[in-house]
Amino acid sequence: MPAKTTKKTTVKKPVAKKATVKKAATKKVVAEEVKEFVPETHECACGHECKCGCHGGCGSKFGRFLKKLIIALVIFALGFAAAKMCDYGRHFRTPRVDFDNGCLDVASVKCPALAEKLPLMDVNKDGCISKEEYKMFKKDCPRARRAMNEAKREVREELREARQEVREEMREARQALVD
Repeated sequence: MPAKTTKKTTVKKPVAKKATVKKAATKKVVAEEVKEFVPETHECACGHECKCGCHGGCGSKFGRFLKKLIIALVIFALGFAAAKMCDYGRHFRTPRVDFDNGCLDVASVKCPALAEKLPLMDVNKDGCISKEEYKMFKKDCPRARRAMNEAKREVREELREARQEVREEMREARQALVD
């Protein structure tokens, strides 16, 4: 029979532990200023992210946006009003008229008072109001206005008289029907 093999176990010798010497850690002293955390506060004591809107820089982002938007709109409105008033050197309150082929374009006259005065402007009665006639009328406008106002007064007086006559006749007719 064959011989049995036996497993030899090797005995390990215990390893002697070396004593480890720990060196004491030396602390380096650094001269640093210790900053203490202090939150930024405002006079209202509301803190860094103030949402109450108590100061110009404070407030919510939407509030600051609205302020800027309103300021921009006001500036735009003032600029628009100034542009309307300037109107490329023309006078501010004069009516605007257009001239086609040297004649006044009647369709461009939007002012009813000026439209009433158009027949008076045509001095030579050729059916065309030239720039010279228009300028002359503008210079002599107070005289023409007085003449127009006098004519209007006369027409109004005639209408009043006619109405008064009609009222009197109506009263007489009612009296005749009642009697």
